[in-house]
Amino acid sequence: MTQAYTERFTEVHEPGGTLFPISRAIGTYNTAWLSMRDHQRIVFLIAVGVIAQGGTVDFAVQQATSVLGAGATGVFHNAGTIVITQLTQADGDDLLAVEVRSEQMDVNTGYDFLRGVLTVAGAAVLTTVIPLRGASNYPPVPVTGWTEVVVT
Repeated sequence: MTQAYTERFTEVHEPGGTLFPISRAIGTYNTAWLSMRDHQRIVFLIAVGVIAQGGTVDFAVQQATSVLGAGATGVFHNAGTIVITQLTQADGDDLLAVEVRSEQMDVNTGYDFLRGVLTVAGAAVLTTVIPLRGASNYPPVPVTGWTEVVVT
């Protein structure tokens, strides 16, 4: 499904579960569980600032059978789970995109929800994660997930 020229980006991409930019201490941070029943794909945009010596950042995608995370497990593609290559001090100031299509989920066994899992280790890091669901089964999606939409 492609985006028609007359459709606004905000009409066909629905944000939700955002981890807004802050300095995150060592730990694990999860986006909200997002229903994929009416969407064919999701992109997690991950922005990472400078990583201090000894610091690392990891990101993985999990699926579940309910909005409460029942049966949470990794989303598999080809030979392994969908994860980024670990970022270290040599990295930083990075922008990553992790895209998942609904056919990569175990929908036959009831897995309809996805979330992103960000793990910070070794040192605090400025990060943000913005999930954007797209390819809606019933376009256009509402623009209620956006704080403001400016159209010129």
